[in-house]
Amino acid sequence: MKTIDLFAGIGGVRIGFEKAGFKTVFASDLDAYCKITYDKNFKETPLFIEDIFKLDEKSLPDFNLLLGGFPCQPFSIAGYRKGFSDKGRGDVFFEIVRILDRRRPEAFFLENVKNLKAHDNGRTYKIIYDTLSSLGYSIKSEVLNSMEYGNVPQNRERIYMVGFLSKAKAEKFVFPGKIKLTKNIAEILEPKVDGKYYYNNTPLYKKLKASVKSRDTVYQWRRIYVRENKAGVCPTLTANMGTGGHNVPIVKDNLGIRKLTPVECLRLQGFPNSYKLPEELADSRLYKQIGNSVTASVIGRIANGIMETLN
Repeated sequence: MKTIDLFAGIGGVRIGFEKAGFKTVFASDLDAYCKITYDKNFKETPLFIEDIFKLDEKSLPDFNLLLGGFPCQPFSIAGYRKGFSDKGRGDVFFEIVRILDRRRPEAFFLENVKNLKAHDNGRTYKIIYDTLSSLGYSIKSEVLNSMEYGNVPQNRERIYMVGFLSKAKAEKFVFPGKIKLTKNIAEILEPKVDGKYYYNNTPLYKKLKASVKSRDTVYQWRRIYVRENKAGVCPTLTANMGTGGHNVPIVKDNLGIRKLTPVECLRLQGFPNSYKLPEELADSRLYKQIGNSVTASVIGRIANGIMETLN
């Protein structure tokens, strides 16, 4: 079973689908920095840098399944929620439609933020659903939380849409059920961390010290106050968590109070320990790439269901 991976980022969707037995025959994204990270981990079928508006669907290799974690910012609560009016991001959905319409793969997999379903009082989701249905696809969608479906201690809700040209196969497909969360924050922390991640000798340390007390909790610096996540999991990782001002996940260890490292953030996204981060990229780039990525362990469970359905 062959896939094309659109808006591939650093390959989180690919990891999940290849673990389920799919073969990636094409991958593309617009971010050249993502290519550095992607190509370090995937020697076969490296990332192709191309604007999807310029992507010629006739040039794509044969494939059975289209994968697309298309840009979520236009539909996110954290963004401006412009939706389809956000030119170049919101309207890329219709480029996915163009490729589906002209190439007719057996199935597709799409991922986006939970708010997609509620955006514009549900009208955005209805447009997406009706448009995909008009192509002949039978569609199922679910909102899944990474801490309930991916066995990672991160509170991350995303909507997943799966469509099949065969109605019988769509009826056969089921999303994975909830699984027990067995991993905790302590398990994802690195034993040795560079001093640059610590706040101990910074002006912010006094404010953090008063609130950051538990070693089993992830906190967030929210510009003017510290937010404690009492559920024992990490809040949703974001693309801007490396900028230093907002949404920065914070932990306490034996040496002091610090931010999560990029490697720890990867683990919270369910990436395998074998995944490599390029040393030449700034941490801010890596945090952005990881925050924009997907929880690979959740994707893998959905991919298993799709593989079983298609076979």
